Amino acid sequence: MAHYTILGKDPYWMNFYGLMALTVIEVAAVGIDLSKSTTLAILTVIAIPKFLMIAGIFMHLYGDGDSKVLTLTALFPAFFIIVMVLFIGLTHPEATTGLPDWCRPGNYGL
Repeated sequence: MAHYTILGKDPYWMNFYGLMALTVIEVAAVGIDLSKSTTLAILTVIAIPKFLMIAGIFMHLYGDGDSKVLTLTALFPAFFIIVMVLFIGLTHPEATTGLPDWCRPGNYGL
């Protein structure tokens, strides 16, 4: 159990309630007939706090005594992943539009 609270409650339960609320918003955004760009914007905005909540509470990157060390350890490979994605996306002319056929939905050949 955590030795701290969020709004006076157990952080795991508060995180659970927050994740469920954000999931309901995501499901509603996909279920409602919105434009693709609006739906994508909603899903992207919702994904950021969900990531922070999961990483902070469940991965113990927030609130524990050694959380600063764990946060740096978790963020170290993230830097290289971001650099890799950016360099592949920026140096390969068809990185986003020229996917092979087997990468596209509906063409899995199953």
